[in-house]
Amino acid sequence: MLLFARVPTVESVVFCRPSLLQLSVYRHLLTSRVVRSCLTSYSSGGSRHLVCIGALKKLCNDPSLIYSQCQQANEMADSLDIDQEASVYEGLDRSFPGVTSLTASRPTTQENFKFLTLDLLQKLCENRSYDFLRLDGKTPTSKRQSLVDRFNDKHCKIFVFLLSSKAGGVGLNLIGASRLVLFDIDWNPANDIQSMARVWRDGQKNTVHIYRLLTTGTIEEKIYQRQTAKQGLSGTVADAKESVKIEFSRDELKDLFTLHENTLCLTHDLLQCTCLVAEVESDDECQSDQSANQQSVTRPCQLGSCDNNSNQKNLSIAELMDWQHYPCPSVPGSDFEDDAVQEAGSTVSFVFRTKTFGQDTAQQRS
Repeated sequence: MLLFARVPTVESVVFCRPSLLQLSVYRHLLTSRVVRSCLTSYSSGGSRHLVCIGALKKLCNDPSLIYSQCQQANEMADSLDIDQEASVYEGLDRSFPGVTSLTASRPTTQENFKFLTLDLLQKLCENRSYDFLRLDGKTPTSKRQSLVDRFNDKHCKIFVFLLSSKAGGVGLNLIGASRLVLFDIDWNPANDIQSMARVWRDGQKNTVHIYRLLTTGTIEEKIYQRQTAKQGLSGTVADAKESVKIEFSRDELKDLFTLHENTLCLTHDLLQCTCLVAEVESDDECQSDQSANQQSVTRPCQLGSCDNNSNQKNLSIAELMDWQHYPCPSVPGSDFEDDAVQEAGSTVSFVFRTKTFGQDTAQQRS
């Protein structure tokens, strides 16, 4: 049996509340002419809706990314306070001190946007004086293995390895890290599975922690729900090397272009789970930073209500009922145990968690 087949993997899906700026811009995009236009003149083979989807995905990572065509990303990073303007960055930034307090727990962060998101992550590391290495599509092939070997050296003091998903494909071994942070969820679940396998490899001796960061109530949750259902965009899980055909029905687009503001976790709501969410929602600390955001339960597209096919969704994500559910994990009294996540405080609204052992999972993520 392979050594890493016996090493447990703890996978956490961490839902981060959007910042006030993100909410404001998100609402503006949903009511914009271009979003309304791509729905009123709907065409299953068109590409206009992909532009809108891409803008919303970028906004979930950082507001500066949607202005990248007008200004350089580093100029925007200088003008915006990363701690306040992007919830996932705030969550990651505040989590790093918790990571450093854990033995043998160096993180690697992996993202799917080509370079802009990675540039902002690099800026975050530089602002906090974190030693880091970076490997992306621009890194010469001749230098890639030396970067990996340096990071995997047991005497290496480098704290973070920044890795783009395309450059960090099959075969890359980063056992020097025991924590993987996934940004920018991929439509193709196979790509994220390959990303998770970078640190959970033969030779890994530490428990592996995988953190998938999602912005609560946004398009990222909808993509995650599709992943969980193992449907991808065309109804099947594609191979990581295959391109996924991007097609949506009008109702699916209406669902994607809906912002859910008054929820701790839309995915958990769809499960209709009866765990302790109701009790935690009444906690003043958990709700104190939401009052300014609760103008409506949802903010749908401007063409009326959409049919979410909730019964079908409940079935497709039912496997999450086997995971542990943690609403507001930083609230006093929570039994959630992970310093890295708890350091993020009220930024985190909900966590799904599962712990995996055994050879079956090793084969699945090889």
